[in-house]
Amino acid sequence: MIPRQEADLDEWIRGELFNAMPTGIAVVDRNFTVIRANKAFEQMFGAWENRKCYAMYRTRSSICPHCKGGEAFTDGVPRVNQEVEYDKNGRLMCHIDHVIPVLGRGRDIPFLVQIIADIPEVEQIRAEHQLMFDQVPCHITILDREMRIVKCNKKLRETFGDLAGRYCFEAFKGLDRQCSKCTARQTFGDGQTHTDHHVWNIGEGKTIRENIHSLVTTVPFQKIEGKVNLVMELAVDISQELRLQDELEQAYITMQAFIASSKDGIFTLDESGDVGIFNRAARELFQVPDNREVSYELLASMLPSGFLDQVSESCGHVYLPEAGIWTFQGETIPVRLVGTRLSAGEHPIGMAFLAEDLREVKQLERGKLEAERLAAVGQTVAGLAHAIKNLITGLQGGLYLLSTGLDKGKIERIHEGRELLDRNIKRVSASVKAFLSFAKGREIRLRMTDPVEVAAEVIAMYSPKAKECGIKLVHERFREIAPAPIDHDAMHECLTNLVGNAIDACLTSEDKNNHHVWVRSFEKEQVITYEVVDDGCGMDDEVKKSVFTVFFTTKGLIGTGLGLLTTRRIVQEHGGKIEMESTLGKGSTFRISLPRAGLLSRVDD
Repeated sequence: MIPRQEADLDEWIRGELFNAMPTGIAVVDRNFTVIRANKAFEQMFGAWENRKCYAMYRTRSSICPHCKGGEAFTDGVPRVNQEVEYDKNGRLMCHIDHVIPVLGRGRDIPFLVQIIADIPEVEQIRAEHQLMFDQVPCHITILDREMRIVKCNKKLRETFGDLAGRYCFEAFKGLDRQCSKCTARQTFGDGQTHTDHHVWNIGEGKTIRENIHSLVTTVPFQKIEGKVNLVMELAVDISQELRLQDELEQAYITMQAFIASSKDGIFTLDESGDVGIFNRAARELFQVPDNREVSYELLASMLPSGFLDQVSESCGHVYLPEAGIWTFQGETIPVRLVGTRLSAGEHPIGMAFLAEDLREVKQLERGKLEAERLAAVGQTVAGLAHAIKNLITGLQGGLYLLSTGLDKGKIERIHEGRELLDRNIKRVSASVKAFLSFAKGREIRLRMTDPVEVAAEVIAMYSPKAKECGIKLVHERFREIAPAPIDHDAMHECLTNLVGNAIDACLTSEDKNNHHVWVRSFEKEQVITYEVVDDGCGMDDEVKKSVFTVFFTTKGLIGTGLGLLTTRRIVQEHGGKIEMESTLGKGSTFRISLPRAGLLSRVDD
């Protein structure tokens, strides 16, 4: 080349090549200000004079984190990176960014040259598809018409190894010929998408180590002159789902068998109020005919009032240890009820209930009470005989005094003998009457009664005696109590026994002044409670152990020992319980608890 031509070329390279380059080129100083750029760069990012590169590429107000240009300014090493940045129209663009440091005379780096080469759209799409092909969380293969595996994705390679070139039926199923039921062959034949269930096995040679249940879908992948040349097969592993399905089916069968064979009534309501399960035991308990459909309204009419609403509004179990239900035939039956609010996560899906028939239990309880009563009668007969023997000794003594007084004409001795006879005759009479009353065991008769009124009558009866003895008798009422099914006379007898004992405890206390007896009547959580509290002599441990036993008394010859035993029997027959707390020298508390559910279950007993 002649010197003149070389000079012209050199001038063109220095003056024109920068702008003639089809890739964007920019020069950036150490402040990241673009100080020079070619036409291709300007077409990409717009006006560049005195603008910051990070403002042009990323629309940022400060330097980019992990800036490659900043690293090149520091170490002077060129870099090549794939970047995603915004063009002048605000659209994302993917390109290759070459960052080249420009060395100054003192080995400093005053500038960077950035060469931005746009990635072709086809290449970008290819890369994206390859990424998706490899990262999709299912097994993907490309098959040719001979059922050879042309390509497989990362997931399949991790499971089976690289199967390229092998027949799919041999690689996945260990067969030496095509499957009789092949979705890929169907797609090759009609060019349509097909889906089916296949069982693959992972093994070495002929040994199967694990079966994989797959939901296989085949789609046409490549067509040449209207003929499917390649098929893409997508297989989703559903082994875990099938195992879960089997477990759910087994659990469902077990639950159905449990519900069907349960002796307790089991029934459910969905969120709309429709009755789902209503097992055989429930139909027999509620006496609902087989041909009668059970509705929400029918169920609500047979269960305790408000029970369904209570379960619906609760966050857990609602438990009624003893309640009454009304059957389809109008009979009242005592049951134990449990209701549970059902939820899937935070979403309510309905309610489930269990009803246990307590009729047999109640019959056994009554039998037990009767057996206890009869046993007590036997023990009492023995005790009564002993007591009467002692009383007869007293009668004989009185008769002796009377006889000798008559013989000797001593009036004082006659009066003394007669008084002794009178006292012992009264004791015999009281003991026999108490025994007969206890032995007979009067059946309680429940009627709607004001519980507070019963306590008030006992207070009124004992007030004169308490006043005469200097004891303050107080009736504490915390709030009104709704009427309840109670045997008025029997409960009156219970409170009479307790209040009489409390007054006697005050009279036998070492401290004879300023004693109190409190009678409290209140209701809490559907339990009617009577408390009789005194600040009298109290009881020691030995007395407390014997207080509810047969023929036990602390009153000597003036007591029969049957008062508290009778009281306990009456309370138990009401479905309640009686408890006692006592401290020697400080006083005692007797508490009668009557659950309304227990009272209601005995109304028609």
